[in-house]
Amino acid sequence: MLDTLLFASGLLLSGPERTPIVSMPAGETETSVKLNLSASHVAERQADAAAMLRDLNAARARTGLAPVRMDSDLCAIARSHAVDMVTRRYFGHNTPEGATPFDRMDKFGFKYGWAGENLALDVDQPSAHKLLWRSNDHRENMLEPHFSRVGIVAVATERGEIFVEDFAD
Repeated sequence: MLDTLLFASGLLLSGPERTPIVSMPAGETETSVKLNLSASHVAERQADAAAMLRDLNAARARTGLAPVRMDSDLCAIARSHAVDMVTRRYFGHNTPEGATPFDRMDKFGFKYGWAGENLALDVDQPSAHKLLWRSNDHRENMLEPHFSRVGIVAVATERGEIFVEDFAD
């Protein structure tokens, strides 16, 4: 549904390609789309990443879960992926070469037992948080009790914001 809305808005250059992800919760399918973005108009929004963390931890608190803490290594991994998506004009958990969030964590030498990733592309932080919350698979990541750390990055483009949340135990 998101891909249909983005295609209709002109943000996408082509329709989605779906491939299964076996490492993501509940057998989530990977949607990779081409973005109609210019890499020259990209800016990181640290305040929006902090707001996303605040909203994430508020949701966790409402269900009795401990908060997750921002992890600088996970932030670097999330930032790298966000910049790559904008630079190469795609949106998806997997890179065009097929590297998964877990491949990226391994490449950075990040150690984890449990890990997950949420991606959102929306007009602003409140809308992106609501979008993630309405998705069962993304909400499962947000409320996963094994997760204690998160890296969140918000990257503004001329067409909206890309959010990457990388979770780990």
